[in-house]
Amino acid sequence: MIKKNGFYIINIIIIIFVLLVYGTFQLSELSYYKEMAIDQARNDCRLTALDINSNLSEMVSEQIVVSQMMANDRFIRQWVQDETGETNGPKVFQLTDYLNNYKYEYGFSDIFFVSHSTKNFYYDGGFNKEINSKNEYDSWYWNFLKKMEQSDAQVDKDELNDGRVSLYVNCLVQDQGFHTLGVIGVASNLDDYLRKIADYEEEYDVKICLVEVGLKSNSFDEDFGYYHKPVSAAELMNLSVNQVTKPLSVGENYDIYENDICTNIIYNPDLKWNIVVQKDVSKTIKSILWRSYQRSIGVLIFVIFYIIITFTLMKRLNAIGRAAENTDELTGLYNNKIFKELYEKKYRHINSKDEACTLFMVDVDNFKEFNDNYGHLYGNSIIKLVASGLKEMVENKGLVARWGGDEFIGVMTASEEETKLALEELMDELKKADTNRLVTLSCGLVKLDKNFNMEMNLNMADKALYKSKSNGKGCCSIYEH
Repeated sequence: MIKKNGFYIINIIIIIFVLLVYGTFQLSELSYYKEMAIDQARNDCRLTALDINSNLSEMVSEQIVVSQMMANDRFIRQWVQDETGETNGPKVFQLTDYLNNYKYEYGFSDIFFVSHSTKNFYYDGGFNKEINSKNEYDSWYWNFLKKMEQSDAQVDKDELNDGRVSLYVNCLVQDQGFHTLGVIGVASNLDDYLRKIADYEEEYDVKICLVEVGLKSNSFDEDFGYYHKPVSAAELMNLSVNQVTKPLSVGENYDIYENDICTNIIYNPDLKWNIVVQKDVSKTIKSILWRSYQRSIGVLIFVIFYIIITFTLMKRLNAIGRAAENTDELTGLYNNKIFKELYEKKYRHINSKDEACTLFMVDVDNFKEFNDNYGHLYGNSIIKLVASGLKEMVENKGLVARWGGDEFIGVMTASEEETKLALEELMDELKKADTNRLVTLSCGLVKLDKNFNMEMNLNMADKALYKSKSNGKGCCSIYEH
């Protein structure tokens, strides 16, 4: 009896030994992966903070360079010396043209100049107003002069653009004797950059906050997007005000780890902001524990159901093999072989329910020129681009396949006009694609007729396709019975 069951007993002993060893290593692994998750979170926070800091510096540096370049321009100094205080006329037009040239060359939202002698505020659209020290919205000018700095960067509302919040860089204009002539500056819209920060949050699963820690020279005292006052930033990040406003030197990182939350703070000297990036690793740690539990259950299942799993694996491998045979390797769409089989099933289904159904054929116009001018690899990328668009267009409303070369074929449970509209929308999207040359399609459509077989319906769609080619390509044609 022992000899008969010896093989099973030995295997049970081996399995028990393996499970004990596995359990020991699993405990060590949990500790290791927890530390690794914390280190990874710290690294994500640090890298994100560095990236944001670098991008902020790059954005504001361009504004600073352009502002200083204009402040040191002989034109501005000469213009101020000749200024008469007029709010309209040739002198104002001359300044407006000057500001506009810089605005459109660098893509800023606003460029302005404030004359110290007249307190006139000019911008790229002309004269705006005479600033007043008693007006809180104009206080930035006198506050900036008191700071005795050559330039500064501030977030403020753009009165010229419906109060939109923008990043301003102000630069002092002086004559050769260092007498103040005025302040010139540029403004950039923050919307694009805030969207970039949102992408960082989504990509790295972090929380981001920008905190003003320098002296403000304007009246703007609100939270905007990721830009927060110290008190609200502390509440948002669940930190103290002292932590979010911690004085840091350039390039220094401040790390905090509390309650499974990693925080990294870095200082941007150009804007005088602290960039706070935070990542909660509690979910990651729970995920590690859950994965460990799953692995343990998996080991037990593997031991008990080895044969079943092997059988299932083989079944899946066979299914993958069959799918590979019926799938176009380049695009991932059905090939023409499986399309013909599915077409018959779809055709019968449509007829039984008497639904509107349209067959369409698509050809990439002048595809040979893509291959000849840019190579076959680039041509393949165009095929994949079109295939992706067709697949998204059809979704669960039919089926689409690569018929061969640069030709595609599909069926949609929709009328000819609805299908034509969908194809035209796809062509509009392709025109917006970043390609070396315009991608256009020629399409032929026909309403499926149960009285005709597949070949006859295909022939009618092909004739409609030929009509599109004859009409100059880049269009859709419906076959008229």
